[in-house]
Amino acid sequence: MRIAELSRASGVSTATIKYYLREGLLPSGLLTSSNQAHYTEDHVHRLRLIRALLDPGGLTISRIRSIVTALDDPDRTFDPEELTAGGPGAGPLAPLAADPRTIATVRSLTERQGWKAPVDGPEFARVVELLDVLCELGQERFVARLDDYAEAAGRIAAVDEEVLRSCEDAPGRAEGLVVGTVLGDSLLSALRRLARTGRSAAPAPPFVVSGAGETRS
Repeated sequence: MRIAELSRASGVSTATIKYYLREGLLPSGLLTSSNQAHYTEDHVHRLRLIRALLDPGGLTISRIRSIVTALDDPDRTFDPEELTAGGPGAGPLAPLAADPRTIATVRSLTERQGWKAPVDGPEFARVVELLDVLCELGQERFVARLDDYAEAAGRIAAVDEEVLRSCEDAPGRAEGLVVGTVLGDSLLSALRRLARTGRSAAPAPPFVVSGAGETRS
């Protein structure tokens, strides 16, 4: 297909396709003349992947370039967490001046769950940081249910592994790993909200601020 047909098939404008080509996100088509190229369904799929990583994935063009470069290199191994950093909610962790009791809590949790995540890794640090913030806000109720949250997270991680094992080839697994990393948290967040809505038998009572005056008519 020519670029106009590629645009129609993918829903991406011709100008945007040319931009992705210049930025190295999309492989060049097969030249059929000095100013014409032939594109395939692989290009359609790549455009859909790019759009997914941009929105709702929220990654930058430079991050997506790194990802597709890695995906196109069959001999390269990569860490999807490293490549996809910069999506929604990403950013440098705050300096970990954590409460030693929180660190001990998370270390104990990982031992109970049988998780081998390193204590000096970013995932461990992020959990510690979030628990400290929850405690500072007086929301220890969430911390008290940490094991329940961890059990749910473990089941989700197991499902992720099953999905990836079902991929037929290494490129499919690599792309699934990246897409699952980028979109997985957003999907879980949306499902959590959907579940809350679906489980609510009645509207929650309105919040009443202590000492506030009566509502004016």
